[in-house]
Amino acid sequence: MKFIADMMLGRLARWLRLYGYDTLYGIEEDNEILRVASSENRVLLTRDSGLAKRAEKLGLKVFLLHSNSLEGQVKELKTHGVGFKELFPAGARCPKCNGQIKRVEKEEVKGKVPECVYERYDEFYVCQNCRQVYWPGRQWREMVKIDRKLKKISGVDDGMQQNAHGKLL
Repeated sequence: MKFIADMMLGRLARWLRLYGYDTLYGIEEDNEILRVASSENRVLLTRDSGLAKRAEKLGLKVFLLHSNSLEGQVKELKTHGVGFKELFPAGARCPKCNGQIKRVEKEEVKGKVPECVYERYDEFYVCQNCRQVYWPGRQWREMVKIDRKLKKISGVDDGMQQNAHGKLL
């Protein structure tokens, strides 16, 4: 399932990407959102009932979300069959640009991360589009906490939350 999220759903869009969903975000004009949703066969995610009605009239698949919170939006998406099983699966997408994230050898990030990070960590991932580097640091651990919360909301078994290392990727 591929998504396009309107400007009201930036946080949700980033989290969908972390769960591996191809999710476009950042298009401001409603007409352009509808055009892209149609041409790329994407499900429109919106909190705007007027935009949702326009999309439905065009025959597009749309999920009109009512909640303002990430947790509430995850609950609503679950009712549409959207799963949140594993954070950063093999097909993870960059939360910044939607590009594919791949694990890389440590040597590939030398000089691209602070020296203290390079020395402390052995596990690195790079977005194949924007070249953003990720590693299991403090922000990563915070994401795992949020992931656990989302898993409880979406009804996913606690044992399926993370990979074998408790890591996001």
